[in-house]
Amino acid sequence: MVFVKILLVAINAKYIQTNLAVRMLAAYAEAVVPGVAGGKVNIELGEWNANEPAGQIVRGIVERGADVVLFSTYIWNREMVFRVMSDVRKILPGVILGAGGPEVSWTAEKELREHPELDVIVSGEGELALVEMVRRLADGEALAGIPGVFARDGERIIDGGPARVLENLDEIPFVYRDPKIPTDETTRIVYYEGSRGCPFSCAYCLSAREKSVRYVSLERVRADISWFLERRFPLVKFVDRTFNLDPVRYLAIWRHIRDNHNGITTFHFEISAESLSREAFELLETMPAGAVQFEIGIQSANAETLRAVGRPANMERLAAAIHAIPAAIHRHVDLIAGLPFENLATFARSFDYAWSMDSDMLQLGFLKVLPGSPMAEIAAADPAYRWSESPPYEVLQSPALPYRDLCVLKDVEHLVDGWYNSGLARKTLSRLAETREDGSAFALFRELSSFVRGFFPDGDLFLPRRPADVFSCLAAFIAGDRFLLEYLKLDFFLRGKPGSIPGWMTRRYSREAHEAALVDRGFYAAGPDGFAPSRRTVFARSDYDEFVFSPDAKPEKILFVYAQKGEKEKEAEVVLL
Repeated sequence: MVFVKILLVAINAKYIQTNLAVRMLAAYAEAVVPGVAGGKVNIELGEWNANEPAGQIVRGIVERGADVVLFSTYIWNREMVFRVMSDVRKILPGVILGAGGPEVSWTAEKELREHPELDVIVSGEGELALVEMVRRLADGEALAGIPGVFARDGERIIDGGPARVLENLDEIPFVYRDPKIPTDETTRIVYYEGSRGCPFSCAYCLSAREKSVRYVSLERVRADISWFLERRFPLVKFVDRTFNLDPVRYLAIWRHIRDNHNGITTFHFEISAESLSREAFELLETMPAGAVQFEIGIQSANAETLRAVGRPANMERLAAAIHAIPAAIHRHVDLIAGLPFENLATFARSFDYAWSMDSDMLQLGFLKVLPGSPMAEIAAADPAYRWSESPPYEVLQSPALPYRDLCVLKDVEHLVDGWYNSGLARKTLSRLAETREDGSAFALFRELSSFVRGFFPDGDLFLPRRPADVFSCLAAFIAGDRFLLEYLKLDFFLRGKPGSIPGWMTRRYSREAHEAALVDRGFYAAGPDGFAPSRRTVFARSDYDEFVFSPDAKPEKILFVYAQKGEKEKEAEVVLL
């Protein structure tokens, strides 16, 4: 009897992430191959993250003693995967080494020729291919000729033909219930697949290659969601490329979340906002706060650009839909710089359009010319396109966007993400954009990036800065406007209980008013244990100040309540008095 041990290796971008692919592959193989080939084959998972030393990962793999090691490969771990694989080959010359995933699926033959340590590549979906590999390994047979598998045979590379796809996704067991595959729900982000494929043809996305959509049954999805809710997972991200394709289906899933929510778990969905129905908006109005969050890809507001990448949109309808999503639902909108026909001027208009959505996060990303995507063909046909040959294959310039202009967008992206999306100076930046004569948020961030370079002696926009230094820089940028400084003071207080008070701030503190606000709102009341907190404790986690936001406004009295020791860090709770 041939006994074979297979190790499926995941190297995640961060510790808090989980790899869904290896869990699904292992679960499916164990479900459909009796006893996993009658006890002849054992499948194990090895999960690390890209921030760990490569040598530590190599040692972990070697110590597992596997006969076959298969790596789940993506743009964020490709370099680490091949570095680790090369070292494993030197230590274990007889082991079968393979890879799968989007980073090798479209260039399988090329990868095998360039990486002699590789024996096989699974191209495309892996469930059916892995099952056939398991059966052949158990019988001591060669792996060449399996659909969806490229295998080395001496000097030859054998292409097994197109991968077969699993039509019934319900055949894959719910991976998080498996006690052999532990997941720490208290610290990890978990991913869930409710469908595969996408009907759209966005050129920058690998999903453009697969037009059909297959679904996990509605009954199964609802049962799995109930399990997440019962176990109180903090964040579950659906990996469906466009979640809200079927109104009957997506409304039923959202109703299930609404009616069974536990007050803790957030479900993340990528949606097409302009496809939301009237019934969807009515349902969302009744959704508990924090139950769902949405990621909405705007990508560009330039019609010519959207046509070129196969993503035409009605921008007025899209804006109306995003604005109609209740404010209690976290909304994340995306832009992509470097797309065809998008120059600095048109991107500025796209940015201002996205900014006008008043979303919780504006993600300014840069085009990735992914091998196998239609965008790779578009870029290869135009010598004015330049992009990095290394992951994540980011654009360096396009026919419409020279490198120097792309650097301008890099500066803007750094400030938007670090100073606005982070919440550090969100209210100040929003007010600054609102009060500009030109009304352009993009112009604000471009002007601010130049100012920041001049403000700090090193002139480096990208060095890490202490929050106090960021606030000092913004105070200088505001140049003494006392009302804008009130917004800056508000951001300062929201971030955490102040220690020392900076010179730019006008403090209007009253201990008597602070004390009265705490008493009035019951902060000294005894808890369930019968003990009342001390005055010192209550004062330590709260603060008070008054704010004057406009010339004719009366002072706004605000009590700030901060997280207690041991609680998750969050923005201060604001109590208007």
